[in-house]
Amino acid sequence: MKTYRINKNAARLAQGTGFAPELIYNISLVRFQGRNGRCIAAWTPGIKRPRYVYKAHTPEEYDKAMERIRQEAERFRRHDEAVARSSEEFRRSLRVGDILYSSWGWEQTNIDFYQVIAIRGSAVDLRQLDQQTTEDGYMCGTTVPIPDAFKGKAQSHRITKNYIRIDSCRTAWKWDGQPCRCSWYG
Repeated sequence: MKTYRINKNAARLAQGTGFAPELIYNISLVRFQGRNGRCIAAWTPGIKRPRYVYKAHTPEEYDKAMERIRQEAERFRRHDEAVARSSEEFRRSLRVGDILYSSWGWEQTNIDFYQVIAIRGSAVDLRQLDQQTTEDGYMCGTTVPIPDAFKGKAQSHRITKNYIRIDSCRTAWKWDGQPCRCSWYG
């Protein structure tokens, strides 16, 4: 599970207010006294400006704002747990011989298939597979891999979450056995 720290922008604001920043799961918040009431500024990880800013004129408004922030933090926690579970399931289910697919492209849908050759800890060796494409429309169709019909050499990649990053524009996911839609231009 991820470990979160106080957002540096929240810490910077807190220095000027005299109040200490707080961390509620991944939400960094600073409570301070404004001109017209109590204020809360809250940041989520990696952002410069507050994601939430609440000005509370009454104690009820303040409590309601804090409850919203707690609910949002709980939603983030549940999401992180679900991602961690799916990553662990992906790692456990990956076997030598499994076929992965990558769908990528701009103005066209390219599909690449890969077969798992070896698994070494958090790394996996993949080889690209040849594929059979059936045209069923104008410059579009479906494609399926041809198992064990390799193209090129084996490449090693790290297992990341519930996918494998091939390069900056391609991500490989487990193939479900159904033909993948593809298109081409020219």
